[in-house]
Amino acid sequence: MSPFHLPRTAPRLEQVYLLERDAGLLCRLLGLYAARGIDVLHVDYAHAAQDVMTLRVAVDAIDGMEETVRVLVEKASTLFGVLAACERSEAGRRAA
Repeated sequence: MSPFHLPRTAPRLEQVYLLERDAGLLCRLLGLYAARGIDVLHVDYAHAAQDVMTLRVAVDAIDGMEETVRVLVEKASTLFGVLAACERSEAGRRAA
């Protein structure tokens, strides 16, 4: 079985962004992850309204990553076109 099809057992951190529908903004946000050397496990986006979209980004919850992601979300929330940004643990989401 390919390693890409194996179920993930490690906890993840998920960041959720509400942003204006703009491909350039999407690239700038993902560029923040690349600039910090963060491996993105999963990205999902969907249209939330006519000119608004949601973006969900999942990364491994390894030691020290929570602080890095917190700083990244704060930085991303200052970009023009980002309406809201938050972070959460995927383990907490499954329990809810």
